[in-house]
Amino acid sequence: MRHANLENALASILSQYPEGKSEYELFGLLQQAPFALFDKNCLSEPLLLFQSHFVLFHSLYQLRSLYLNEQIADIEIHSTLIKLQPYQSQKEGLTELDSLQAYYLDWRNFSTTSGHDVEQLLTQFWTAMGKGSVSIALDEVKAAFQYFELDVDSDLRQVKTVYRKYQHLHHPDKGGETQKAQQTEANFNLLKTYLSQP
Repeated sequence: MRHANLENALASILSQYPEGKSEYELFGLLQQAPFALFDKNCLSEPLLLFQSHFVLFHSLYQLRSLYLNEQIADIEIHSTLIKLQPYQSQKEGLTELDSLQAYYLDWRNFSTTSGHDVEQLLTQFWTAMGKGSVSIALDEVKAAFQYFELDVDSDLRQVKTVYRKYQHLHHPDKGGETQKAQQTEANFNLLKTYLSQP
């Protein structure tokens, strides 16, 4: 699914603001004329916020893929900063999808994420924050759970079980790919940090 109007609006905004914008600032611009692509209440409750965030990041990653494939530019995509970057020839467009990009380009993640899932992630996030853990973006956590094909309320024991299976499958010594093994390790470390008690 493509959101051509949203992608066109994002292309316009990013070219007007070379210093970049935060996700929150982007929503502010996209809620106003001439765009008016998001409702004023799109961030008012957790599930709506997640869905709006997903649609925005889906379109950002679509636009990024288009720019890379046409060798126009790259887009730095983080909730705190979204900005155009110069195209670099070593970029290979869609040949090397990171976990977040793969997550946001898959519409099943939009349709299968429930209000309960979002509340669970928020509860775990604020509990971790209250115990002094490092701040981890919720979208990265959701993408990591998705990578391991686990529900967002899975515990560390379940994550470790799947992680060991994936490492055995993807380890270069067992005929797997180094990049896949590194991605598995990175996703595991993210979830371990997220789920571990300090």
